[in-house]
Amino acid sequence: MTHRTVKSLADAAKPEDLFRGQWQHNRTSVLDEYKPYLDERWDEGCTNAWKLWEETVPLGYRGNYGRVSAYLRQKRTSPRLVTAQPPAPRVVTRWILSRPETLTQIEQLRLKAVLTN
Repeated sequence: MTHRTVKSLADAAKPEDLFRGQWQHNRTSVLDEYKPYLDERWDEGCTNAWKLWEETVPLGYRGNYGRVSAYLRQKRTSPRLVTAQPPAPRVVTRWILSRPETLTQIEQLRLKAVLTN
């Protein structure tokens, strides 16, 4: 290591002090102004990076396609909220047509939840 590298490692009070340049997450980006629009379109179901890039250019975005693509790739790979799948219609029909005493307690609770919605 060079003496500058050793000095920067020795002078760092915390690990975040070592991050510089492209690895800083608090840096502003050309895309920052358009992220709310991209997030809105993503939530509407449009996940095609090329199409979204084409939509942002008329809005004034001057960056390249790669930056939009990288932002959407990050959204694709980030963990999503896990939601329970609703029961199939056939299962709900069986619950409704069954005698209540033959249903398990869990099935009764699920049927009650379906009927209240």
